[in-house]
Amino acid sequence: MSTIYFVSLGCPKNLIDSEVMLGLLGTEGHAVSADPAFADVLIVNTCAFIRDAREEAEAEIQRLASTKGKGQNLIVCGCLPQLQARRLFHRHPEIDALLGTHHVPSIGEVVSRLEKGEKRLFYLDPPTFIHDATHPRLVTTPPSYAYLKIAEGCSNWCSYCQVPRLRGPYRSREPDDVIAEATGLVSMGVSELVLVAQDTTLYGQDLAQPADLASLVRLLDQELSGVWIRILYAHPAHWTDELTRTMAACPTVVPYVDLPLQHTHDEILQAMGRPPSSVAEGIIEKIRSIMHAVALRTSLLVGFPGETEEHYQKLLRDVERLEFDWVGVFAYSPERSTKAWDMKGKVPASIRRRRRDHLMLLQQEITLRHNERRVGRDFDILVDTLEEGHAAFQAPEIDGVVVTDGEHAPGARLHVTATQVLDIYDLKATPSPESSYSR
Repeated sequence: MSTIYFVSLGCPKNLIDSEVMLGLLGTEGHAVSADPAFADVLIVNTCAFIRDAREEAEAEIQRLASTKGKGQNLIVCGCLPQLQARRLFHRHPEIDALLGTHHVPSIGEVVSRLEKGEKRLFYLDPPTFIHDATHPRLVTTPPSYAYLKIAEGCSNWCSYCQVPRLRGPYRSREPDDVIAEATGLVSMGVSELVLVAQDTTLYGQDLAQPADLASLVRLLDQELSGVWIRILYAHPAHWTDELTRTMAACPTVVPYVDLPLQHTHDEILQAMGRPPSSVAEGIIEKIRSIMHAVALRTSLLVGFPGETEEHYQKLLRDVERLEFDWVGVFAYSPERSTKAWDMKGKVPASIRRRRRDHLMLLQQEITLRHNERRVGRDFDILVDTLEEGHAAFQAPEIDGVVVTDGEHAPGARLHVTATQVLDIYDLKATPSPESSYSR
């Protein structure tokens, strides 16, 4: 059997694909190495969503190709092969196999064929795969949390985005299958389940017996106890009042909402293929009126074709007025396969970057104010590493962290008091020993 060195790039949804591939390889007897020098097979699971992601993937491929030794095989998986197909062979002749997003279950077969001396293999069919609870999965996150993918692909076709091309149409997992994987993860000791999909709020509408995210959340809440459930990647067009009420009523669901808006000016939103700003603002108002102490996160895209200084200034005013806890800001990345590629009113790259940096500075002031108000307050955290954890108002790996006094077992749940703000995003906290416990 081979020894595998694995690199996973991109979002949590891509990480789950990587974990499934590692699980499949593990069941076939392959081992994993943290050092590429001691591996027989080098695998990189790529992201290709925007140019920065593609450049990161290309750099990682080149790094592994440059150190690839005699007898080693290099496999490139995921979105970059799905986008660029066999052209990658020409740019990186050291690659031995390419797997697109549909062929996660084929990883064992590919490794076996490479072991037998075959080269330049490619598996690049249209994406229809979605993993289920029967697929083995090697969870690589700390015991404090794990990602739970409830659907794959996307059918929204926002004008700036090529995910539908890379990942295929939206397809939901059956509720029973999601529950089966969730209970399995919790039985392993996972303390938080983070629900992810390209659009979590569209969940279930494509099933033979239609469901929705609210009904899935209620099922998870009924089946699980003593854990946190967090929802990421919600789409304003598919959010419902029922989901707001369900989240507020279910004790396992943390008061945290990730609602990517992309912009707040209706002219830009219309060009993006997104709902008008009134939709998102109505959702935010309802959430804040029903969910106590809710933390709100959004993602924003600046420099989209046609964005004028007037459009941008409105976005700045709205961000200051809405006061999100957390905001991710991205400069528009022109993608050839999208509708936005041919749109007029291109914004120069230097202006896109300047607007991104300026908006981030504004949001940092807002985030700092939110964190300063948390100093002196008590709350629970889940321990991610010996000296760090995250609270309900912080999505792991995405928002800030809570740095604790002393060392604690990863996966433990602690009741802490915030004592200090560290570097805008992070908090320092002192645990209360009498109320700390571990699952």
